[in-house]
Amino acid sequence: MGKRFLNGTAAALAALLALAPAAAHAAGDEAGTLVRKAMEALPKNTFEAKLKLSPPNQPPRNLTLEHKVVGGARASYLEVTAPDALSGIRFLFLEHPTGQPEQYIKVAAARNAVQVKDQVRKQPFLESDFYVSDLVEPQVDAYEYTFVGEEELLGRKTRLVQSVPKDSANEIYGKTVIAIDPQDLLILKRSFYDLKGNLLKVWTIDEVEKVDGVWTFRKQTMTTVPAKTSSTLETPEVKYDVELKDSVFTPEHLRR
Repeated sequence: MGKRFLNGTAAALAALLALAPAAAHAAGDEAGTLVRKAMEALPKNTFEAKLKLSPPNQPPRNLTLEHKVVGGARASYLEVTAPDALSGIRFLFLEHPTGQPEQYIKVAAARNAVQVKDQVRKQPFLESDFYVSDLVEPQVDAYEYTFVGEEELLGRKTRLVQSVPKDSANEIYGKTVIAIDPQDLLILKRSFYDLKGNLLKVWTIDEVEKVDGVWTFRKQTMTTVPAKTSSTLETPEVKYDVELKDSVFTPEHLRR
């Protein structure tokens, strides 16, 4: 682009300036398209897995995870199995193709499951650096996207896409910068900024492996920048294409 400016005539410069808004809009559309493709590439396989969440200065939390697409919604059921003090806590995350995601929690001592809303979504997930809201994907159409650079991660060349909410009234983050591998459509890093523009957290994928033909994140790290703390989320075991009943992914199942 620099050479075109330096070698062009005044008329060419005027033409380029006139086309700049359209070019910027096209780039934004292209960035949004890449995000949509990455989201659509998320595995739709039914699976079950064992997770290990390691918060700072806390014993690891072991969880089981069951996942299935139910009625178009990506549904995830999690249950804590260790340590004993947290055993029996259950979570249900429903990511709808349209509308807001739903999140429910059931603690062992309570009779009913509670839908997670508002400030609770900003709380640490099992005392880790992950927020409850970090564990479900946001609505793609609720954000505006632009390319802001490139970065090499895990030997892959990624494109950096800035995501800014169209309505920041109820948002936790002011913006997010997402690193996407355009070849395999993997999101390998997210940098979260607060509403004042300060870097708040960084989520990185540390190990990725293809299991039964499905790209699987084996290890992830979330770092809270101001506090200088980090938590890891590992997936030591996963089985794809297992049989799971739709009834598992309901608030009623949490109360069983």
